[in-house]
Amino acid sequence: MDEIRNLNKKRICDRSKDHRVIEIRQGGCLTTITANPDGTLNISHQKIKAA
Repeated sequence: MDEIRNLNKKRICDRSKDHRVIEIRQGGCLTTITANPDGTLNISHQKIKAA
């Protein structure tokens, strides 16, 4: 996964090497956005445990 940072150098999400999956972690939630071959997107949300 490649880190994506904003202009303030803060990490906002991770992108897979094939550029088809974006993961956003904020608070106790993981949002995954996956691109389909037809151009549509799948979005899923999961609660994650704090380390």
